[in-house]
Amino acid sequence: MRRLYLLSVLGTLTALASVVNNMFSPAMPDLVNAFGIEATTAQLGLTTGLLGLALGQVIVGPLTDRLGRRRPLVLSMLLLALSSLASLLAPSMPVLLTLRVLQGLAAGGGIVIARSMASDMNQGNALIKTLAFINVFNGLFPIITPMLGGALTQSMGWQGPMAGTLTVALLLCVACAWVPESLPESRRANSNIVATLSLFNNVLRNRRCIFTILHQGAALAVLFGNIALTPFLVTHYGYTPQAIGYALGMNGIFTALGAGSAAAMGSGERGMRITSAGLLASGAAMVVVLLGGMPFWAYEVVISVMLFFVGVTLTSSSGHAMDSARAQAGTASALLGAIGFIVGAVVAPLMGLGNLLTSAAIVYATAALLNATFTHLATRQAASD
Repeated sequence: MRRLYLLSVLGTLTALASVVNNMFSPAMPDLVNAFGIEATTAQLGLTTGLLGLALGQVIVGPLTDRLGRRRPLVLSMLLLALSSLASLLAPSMPVLLTLRVLQGLAAGGGIVIARSMASDMNQGNALIKTLAFINVFNGLFPIITPMLGGALTQSMGWQGPMAGTLTVALLLCVACAWVPESLPESRRANSNIVATLSLFNNVLRNRRCIFTILHQGAALAVLFGNIALTPFLVTHYGYTPQAIGYALGMNGIFTALGAGSAAAMGSGERGMRITSAGLLASGAAMVVVLLGGMPFWAYEVVISVMLFFVGVTLTSSSGHAMDSARAQAGTASALLGAIGFIVGAVVAPLMGLGNLLTSAAIVYATAALLNATFTHLATRQAASD
């Protein structure tokens, strides 16, 4: 029972990106009206959240290799609660954007620590199984949070999703009080902060780990691209804004199925190969759907297949990367988490450039090709190590 509780808390922590972003996404049209801004400015709320998520992992990850996991985790959840409370009172969009960075920073800390704690307690196939369990939350939360965000926006305006994030943060503050330290002092990096940050150099020289991280980043371009695209694609096809939450929620089901299926596919490397083949095939189908002007249901079918394979590699490539850099697990976890959010921050505005359907087709096709390229490089490096 204690292990189930711990894994459930870790799973919720790894899904904080959905709480910060997917719950926020349905509020973007309401922000346009509330602050009298352009749609592209409202979309910066998503970009700033993603940048904060990346920054939080880069900062917190290596520090936990030196300080341990538990204290930084509690502080991260307190920051998430305080920034969410302040966002409810934000008087302008610039203030809200600043608070969105802080929300992302705190959530990123929780994500990287949860993944590091899983690595502290498991390795090999046991790690893959543990990540498969907690990554199911990464699939379930994208189902729940956009629909919850849509309902909260409808009843409370753009402040609704902020209230939802605050509630989750407060619950995690309480839950983390019973989470034990997973990194004993004997295994911590015994160095100053500058030397601790130099751990990035060790991971960056690990080609197997870096190619695996880039493989996952390319896959996550599909996930974050869909989150950025869906609010505007729904409008393009003539549906009401309320459909945004339902569309993102349905997509999340397939991400969860992929994450939960990864353990049955064997090693992390095999899951990566399956992902690259699946994304290449479904990415080609997506180009046909978008450039061929096919109906919205066709887009939903293909993106759901793509997100299934994204879910697979959230588990497979995470386990493969962490196993290849076990001595610097916190730092590797930081880079693994940060790459996806950096990619997402770049992809989000690209989805709205020029013709909506054409730009989306280019992004999805490029993501699939890069994913396959980095899979080849990672597996070739693993064979030579």
